[in-house]
Amino acid sequence: MAIRPGSVKQARAEAGLSLAQVARGDISRTAIYFVESGKAKPSMETLRLIAERTGRPLEFFLVESESVGTRYDLRMAEIERLVATGDNAAAAATGEEALGENLDPEKAARIRFMMSTAYLRLGQPMVARRLAAAARAFFEDVHDEFMTAECLGNQATAAYAMEDPAAIRLAEAALAICRSLNPVPQLTESRLLFVLGNVHMTNQDWEAAIDSYEQAIAVADVVQDLHRLSLLYSGLSAATQELGRFEQAGRFAQRALTIHETLHDRLSLARSENNLGVLLLRAGDPLAAKPHIERCIQLFEEAGAEAGKANAYLSLSEVALARHDIPEAERQANQGLELAKQLSEHATVADAHVWLAQVAIAKDEIDAVDAHFVAAFEAMAQQPARGRAARYHAMYAEILEARGDIVAANRHLKAALVASRPGVSDVLDTRAATA
Repeated sequence: MAIRPGSVKQARAEAGLSLAQVARGDISRTAIYFVESGKAKPSMETLRLIAERTGRPLEFFLVESESVGTRYDLRMAEIERLVATGDNAAAAATGEEALGENLDPEKAARIRFMMSTAYLRLGQPMVARRLAAAARAFFEDVHDEFMTAECLGNQATAAYAMEDPAAIRLAEAALAICRSLNPVPQLTESRLLFVLGNVHMTNQDWEAAIDSYEQAIAVADVVQDLHRLSLLYSGLSAATQELGRFEQAGRFAQRALTIHETLHDRLSLARSENNLGVLLLRAGDPLAAKPHIERCIQLFEEAGAEAGKANAYLSLSEVALARHDIPEAERQANQGLELAKQLSEHATVADAHVWLAQVAIAKDEIDAVDAHFVAAFEAMAQQPARGRAARYHAMYAEILEARGDIVAANRHLKAALVASRPGVSDVLDTRAATA
């Protein structure tokens, strides 16, 4: 890269550093000397290291003629490096600074896309979705289908985190565009399958989620992307757990935790801790489960992230119910409910009302049971999800049947069947007639 003559020597002298102190073990002293004397041009990586060690911004070293184009290359490389190393706050800040410059629309769109990735990892899906949508608008206009699919993938991820029903439409659209390319970019296809798997998880379609995750592993060498691999293991653990495959789920959970710890990915680690806690709980060990879920909440608080945190409160409510601590179960479920309402996480609002219905059953408060199920169904209407609807209608039908209200029980059992198999509406009429 062309640099301003004398700038490296000036920066080193003003920082009070020797050639060896700038070079350290990464660059030779001779290389630094050649750069200072103009006998060699530094690579972008070498210039970045020199800038870090002398405390100067990259722009300090650039010749005026390099200006906007080179600054963009440097900024983009820096944002990509920061995202890759997990410093997402710095990546977002660097992107914001770059957008304040006179960039052409394509450069601005690429930076917005990378920023959306950083904000997703910071647990700020609303900001991420806005940036991804703005980037996508440009790439659609110039018919860049690859980047359009990438941006749609980030929009789908954000929608999933916000429990927006549009998530599945966005994910499927992104995957369709990706698979229309020749050749199909396998890393992108893998990422989009992972996003689709997450959406299926929200909809409680466990088999579809597992299928998407397994396809994601099969289509690309995700071992090269440890971050994605850890998330795939976490998703597989949650889905297999819901299907009662606890031993398999435990293996996936431990693999995910190990990689999260290695990468220092705090939010992904938090979600995996919650997943492992629920796994231990459903395997019959609530005492072992609780510390994992509490650590999940602690990690969310340390990261200053709220999206998805309500689920951990509901997990603690489930732990308390398993230990017959009804007041604590109610407190945790209400805490999860309030947070989910604040964030408009409708699926989690429904889950919270169902847990509060379980609390009301334990307290023998029949009216409260009914009220919470009604509220759960209302919340699910905001975010239709067949798996969740089938599960909760069937659960309520069982409660009503135990009370002797066969007519209402049949109505909800029929709703459960319709939710699980769209198009079925009259299958249970004979059961109602003969009950």
